[in-house]
Amino acid sequence: MKYLHFFLIFMQVMVNSLAQVILKKGVGLLNLRQSPIPLFVSTVTNIYILGGVSLFVLALFLWLYLLSQYDLSFLYPITSLGFVITAFSGWLFLSETISVSRAIGILLILVGVVFVAKS
Repeated sequence: MKYLHFFLIFMQVMVNSLAQVILKKGVGLLNLRQSPIPLFVSTVTNIYILGGVSLFVLALFLWLYLLSQYDLSFLYPITSLGFVITAFSGWLFLSETISVSRAIGILLILVGVVFVAKS
């Protein structure tokens, strides 16, 4: 695997995970009890939601390029690293908790990614 492609795979996973964290922050700032029109306006003008959606678009273009270079059966399991990164980011930036069973699941994901990456 070329170093550039390894970097792009890592960036795609990181950008996708960052988008999730930013969207979570943005949704937390919304008043979901508003009527539909004010809720729509506050959603589309929320800088966090706009940032998260923009990052998803970037992640999509990275993903499309990577799909043109590698088998889906190789790439898709690697993207499960996003679960690990997002869980850690939620803990670090959003003060979410990681239970013991969730931590074990995260470790199992890491082991699975190692097996797929070596294939």
